[in-house]
Amino acid sequence: MIGTQSPVLLGGISVATTDGRGWTPDELADRAIEKILYVGSESHPAIRDQALAFRVAVRSVIKSYLEEAVRQDRATIAVRLHEAGHPNLVHLLGD
Repeated sequence: MIGTQSPVLLGGISVATTDGRGWTPDELADRAIEKILYVGSESHPAIRDQALAFRVAVRSVIKSYLEEAVRQDRATIAVRLHEAGHPNLVHLLGD
C-alpha cells in the first residue's frame, strides 16, 4: 500500500486583496517577511529586539529585489513591444 503524509500547518489563514491593481513591492515584501520571519511575543526581550531589527533588514532586501524585478520585467516588455512594432505602447509601462 502506498501512502502519503500531509503535515498539519498550525496558524491562521489570512486573505488580502487589491482593487484595480496588482501588488506593490512594499506590499509583497510585507507578505513575504510575515512568512519568512516570525518573532514570538514570548521571546526574551533582547532576542526579540534583535530579531525585529533583523526582520526590518531582511524586508528591505526583499523589497529592493522586488523593485529590481519589476524594472527588469518592464525593460523586457519594452524591448518586446519595440520588436513587435509597437514602440508607441512603451509609455504605458511607466509608473
